[in-house]
Amino acid sequence: MSQDTLPVSHDELQQMLLAVNAEGGASEAHGLLAGIICAGGKPAAELWLEYLLGENTLSAAAVKIRKQLMTLHDDILRQFNDDAFGFELLLPGDDAPLSLRTEGLSQWCGGFLYGLALGGFREGTAMPENVSEVMKDFYEISHARFAYETTDDADEAAYMEIVEYVRMSVLLLHEELQPLPTGARLQ
Repeated sequence: MSQDTLPVSHDELQQMLLAVNAEGGASEAHGLLAGIICAGGKPAAELWLEYLLGENTLSAAAVKIRKQLMTLHDDILRQFNDDAFGFELLLPGDDAPLSLRTEGLSQWCGGFLYGLALGGFREGTAMPENVSEVMKDFYEISHARFAYETTDDADEAAYMEIVEYVRMSVLLLHEELQPLPTGARLQ
């Protein structure tokens, strides 16, 4: 799960958000933005910044990081519209304990679901069955907790499989909810 393609690391975004007393952490914020973009309602960047920064949008710290946050927004849009399926979740690094990475994935999925709602996607909206199934799975993942002190290779493999499922599911949801006209994808 390489995050080399992301414009900011999990730790960097976490520090930025702490500096402005933002709502939520880095994983949740990234999931939130991806959900808002998938929902396609109000312009995603402004809605996301409004939620994250709240009344602090004009503080010196908020103005300073706004450009970096917009770069992250633009990067997600680029990844969603790229045929290479290069979208990556912003999660704690592979060197972090599995319990912390599991918590980050849980927060990412919770943020994504909240982002769908903030972006205007409503429960009960007519949708393909696979979209409904993915949303239920994300809800379950958003409540996941890691209960063990020690981990083994099977735990690591299971975590990686779930991350890949979430990643590909987000790409599927984006395609289902925000289809591009034929020939509009980046080459």
